[in-house]
Amino acid sequence: MSEVKWGWNKTRSIFAAVVVSAAVAGMATTTMAGTRTQSAEDLKAMVEQLKQTVQTLEQKMAVMQENQTAADKAIQDVANQESKSNLLLPENTTMKLYGYAKLDAMWTDSDGGGKFAYTPSAVYLDSEEDAHPDNAFLMHARQTRLGFATSTDTPYGKFNTKIEGDFYGAGGNEVYSNSWGFRLRRAYGQLGNFLIGQEWSTFVDLAAYPETIDFGGAVGSLFIRQSMIRYTQGFEGGSFQFAIENPESNFESMGTTIASSNETLPDVIARVNIDPGFGHYSVVGMLRQMSYDDGINDDDQLGYALSLNAVVPVYGKDNIHFEANYGTALGRYLTAGFQDAFVDPVTGDIETNDQWGGLVSYQHFWTDNLRSTLVYSLAERDNDMQYVTDTAEKRYQSVHANLMWSPVPRVDVGVEYIWGYRELENGEDGDMNRVQAGFQFNF
Repeated sequence: MSEVKWGWNKTRSIFAAVVVSAAVAGMATTTMAGTRTQSAEDLKAMVEQLKQTVQTLEQKMAVMQENQTAADKAIQDVANQESKSNLLLPENTTMKLYGYAKLDAMWTDSDGGGKFAYTPSAVYLDSEEDAHPDNAFLMHARQTRLGFATSTDTPYGKFNTKIEGDFYGAGGNEVYSNSWGFRLRRAYGQLGNFLIGQEWSTFVDLAAYPETIDFGGAVGSLFIRQSMIRYTQGFEGGSFQFAIENPESNFESMGTTIASSNETLPDVIARVNIDPGFGHYSVVGMLRQMSYDDGINDDDQLGYALSLNAVVPVYGKDNIHFEANYGTALGRYLTAGFQDAFVDPVTGDIETNDQWGGLVSYQHFWTDNLRSTLVYSLAERDNDMQYVTDTAEKRYQSVHANLMWSPVPRVDVGVEYIWGYRELENGEDGDMNRVQAGFQFNF
């Protein structure tokens, strides 16, 4: 019974008791006063009148109780409906929904270089240009992103989760409704010092990324997300990270790419982040096992890679970004997309090769909401093996130059020029010019 109903019942009982008590007291007083003139008929009439008064009061209270019951039911119906439409979270848990909608519009002086984002290996060589259209224009919204994150207080610290995706997945086309497949980007749980799930590789320092409209990014930068178990320990002015991550190898043999998935060891990565109060810096090291087995020949080799990153403030809000990567196992970790190593077509042995890449960028703020970024990047590998074909990819270069405007918070509008260069081992080369506009609406 609700408090309101209980209150009405209590009021009714008290009021009736008061009325009856008053009547009895009145009759007793009249008798004690010696009023002998009141007849038995008068007393009977008074009692009947009191009964009718009590009955009338009870009827009114019953109507009021019915009205209150209907009101209680309406309130409960609204509460039930709200509970159906609201997301119920565990105790001490908060959740946020985030992401953005983005439209990219691009014009390229050829239809090479990657359709939806700059892809270094897709730049046409000068010798191929006559076989392809001269110009291409495209608009798409595939970079649109959606994610949610939760945070829960526990005796062991914050328990965080994150799931995020975008629309660069498989499927879809531009003929029917421009729909595209949703794909997983990040999915992990984090408790205390441990992160377990899929996240940006520990080898990648996102803080060193320069701002570009193009989703492909600079050719010499690192770009990979994968499953991992990561431990992070903070210290004054920085943090240390250690992770084991998913291994995957791909090789090149006589111009053909060969994938392998029979690694027996995870990729092992250690990183030190330094945040002294003026910029951000990091040093990263990695060891990888690369394994090959075609059923006849099999081999495995250990490779290594190093990465140095820096974000240096200049004056005002201006900054310089620097990234340098080198090793015998950069391979799939590099935006350039070189194979991890070569396989000797005769012996089946794995031959690692030196690879390097990096970038330097400068970001200038014209005003608080108007800024520009200029990025130069290079990626190259050593193909010094006798069996490597002269059409093997040797060197990539790229330039990104943009102007970004944020008219209101959470809205970024900009235009960017992209130059991409590709060179083979035999000296053949080609380049691409692209102008891209981006409209991003964050939430």
